[in-house]
Amino acid sequence: MINGHKLRVVIVGSGLAGLTAARILREHHDVTVYERGSEEVATGGQGIMIAPNGVKILDRIGYDHGRAAAVPIYGIRTYKNGNVLEDVGMNLKSWFGADSLAQKRSDFRDELMRLATAPSSELGILGDPAKIVFDTAATGLNPDEGIVTLSDGSTIIADVVVAADGIHSRLRNIVVGSEDYFAKKTGLTCYRVAVATEDAKKELGDLPPPHWWEPNTYQNRSSVIYASDDSPRFITAYPIRNGSYFNLSCILKTQESSTSTTESWNANGDHAKLIELFGDFSESIRRILSAAKEVKVWELQDLELLPTWTRGRTMLIGDAAHAMTPMQGQGANLSIEDAESLRLLAPGTRREEVEDILKLAESIRRPRTAHILAETRKSHANMKVAERLTKNLDFNCGYDGIYAALEARDGVLGS
Repeated sequence: MINGHKLRVVIVGSGLAGLTAARILREHHDVTVYERGSEEVATGGQGIMIAPNGVKILDRIGYDHGRAAAVPIYGIRTYKNGNVLEDVGMNLKSWFGADSLAQKRSDFRDELMRLATAPSSELGILGDPAKIVFDTAATGLNPDEGIVTLSDGSTIIADVVVAADGIHSRLRNIVVGSEDYFAKKTGLTCYRVAVATEDAKKELGDLPPPHWWEPNTYQNRSSVIYASDDSPRFITAYPIRNGSYFNLSCILKTQESSTSTTESWNANGDHAKLIELFGDFSESIRRILSAAKEVKVWELQDLELLPTWTRGRTMLIGDAAHAMTPMQGQGANLSIEDAESLRLLAPGTRREEVEDILKLAESIRRPRTAHILAETRKSHANMKVAERLTKNLDFNCGYDGIYAALEARDGVLGS
């Protein structure tokens, strides 16, 4: 153990998993996050939905819904030809202890960064803020000893290494001990836009806003809009930033593949191509898509099940461990759950105890994500996203943290 009673923790990656882990661990340990990108990394303005299983964890660590301008979501609607096919109201807070929250990804990340780095007095917690080191990649790793080699040639010795370096993780194969595990294309492409309400109104002109957008009728629903010609295309739309924006995720079978859309979820997309591919849904949708200031495109990928997430004093979390498509909306939630499982590194944990604790966390996390990945993949072929979401609601949203999961499995009450 380094530095008295605190473990020295190195987190690789400042994405959603890495920052949540930093907040979880900073109260009782010394935490440093190394991010290969700049301070502006991953600050795209498109939307992200956090389900009750993720929100419950965030609430326990002081996540401020207001700062993130988060919009609670009270159900799912499906549409075709402008008509409502199904409207499923959901009292998620009553059922699972929290609402789903829709927010701008950049607002979400900003709030996680605050929780990881704000003065402890501001958050009302113990310990010191996590330190974030930008423009510094992890280029090598001895996972058994916790030795991380950085892009400047220096090495860091840690008691715990959390590999949260994303879907194209550089550390994954070192932990797994094989070069065979990497993200693979699913044959689906997602165009993403966040459109300001005022910009949409101007573009719509004399057309009324669609039912799924109109404030008097959208009723805080996440809407799935299917193509009228029954082709495998759909749009998921939901309000973000206190309803002043709507996120639209437009998904279809991949037509053209490129390196940029494979290597990054934040690649710039062709605005005209987006309108060509989805403008036939309706005139109002065509105009709303035209109002977008920025278009991102991402070839959806996922990762085969890994044989292990841990080696020595290193653990993979987030997309580095279990990348999957957004077809069930659980990827970010599972990353939050992974980070929360590191609570098992309790105050007073000794360096020699780390390996067994990480294996214990993995014993809960890996089977759960395997099940969710399998269910998510079932949506790739038939695009029945809303149906899959409601079918798996109890399993997905009922999770209540690592200690509750251990108690349910082993009958051992955690703290």
